[in-house]
Amino acid sequence: MLIGSCFSDEIGRILAQNGFDCLCNPGGTLFHPLAIARLLNWALDEPSPLRHFQRHDVFLSWDLSGTFYAMSATAFEQKTNALHQNLRNYLQRSSHLIITFGTSWAYFLPEDQQLVANCHKAPAKTFRKELTEEAVMKVEWLRLVERLAAKNPQQRLIFTVSPVRHIKDGLIENNRSKARLLLLTEHLSTLPNCTYFESYELVIDVLRDHIYFKEDGVHPNQKAINEVWELFQSQMLDQTTQQLLKEWAAIQKSKSHRLLYPESIQAKQLQSELIEKERVFLKKHPFFTDSTPA
Repeated sequence: MLIGSCFSDEIGRILAQNGFDCLCNPGGTLFHPLAIARLLNWALDEPSPLRHFQRHDVFLSWDLSGTFYAMSATAFEQKTNALHQNLRNYLQRSSHLIITFGTSWAYFLPEDQQLVANCHKAPAKTFRKELTEEAVMKVEWLRLVERLAAKNPQQRLIFTVSPVRHIKDGLIENNRSKARLLLLTEHLSTLPNCTYFESYELVIDVLRDHIYFKEDGVHPNQKAINEVWELFQSQMLDQTTQQLLKEWAAIQKSKSHRLLYPESIQAKQLQSELIEKERVFLKKHPFFTDSTPA
């Protein structure tokens, strides 16, 4: 299971493409450690309503991303109930929980003084903005790590910090925000069954050339994501798994080759051989989850 900022989305997508049974940000991308903790605690508790509001004919939640929405109050309730069940199920049975923190900047609703996971493009005056102290986040996460361990003692937690710069806050403000996240993950990674993966350091300190970023100069591009994935494999996957993924990648690479004459007998024979090769692979490895397009 993966939850949090953009790293979770990118690595989650690659893990799914490589046969892993994973759940990735079902409530949308989340950035602040306290917003992530709030959602995980909600999933560990008995079912309860999430904070929600209606904008025109769309129903949204202050506890989730804008990608999670419904077109009626009933549909929203049904979706949140399904989300709770899905999150709870994965928290109880997943072998790993990958958590990516994105920012320490928090936005609070004046009416309930509670942090929001997403501002949903509401005017800035709607919120009170605050840089959360590392000590505050640490207290909350120490409690949450204990709860997670009680529910799933074998689960391993992998903490990461998103390398995406939040330049709208300002460069100095972004660096102070990231510094607090790095201090937080430094402490959490010393706990039992917890570790830290240095995606932030790889992108910011090693892959710092412009060729590794998209045109906005902020988000890592596919070249950088591939480098992070290579490091993730070498650090987090055993040799047997890495070899398995190489075999799968070879099959998918062959399938993606453009055939010059797809109607020819030779091309059809090649396609049949690749389909059979993939079938044999999946039969040999029944735990492998095939999420590739049909």
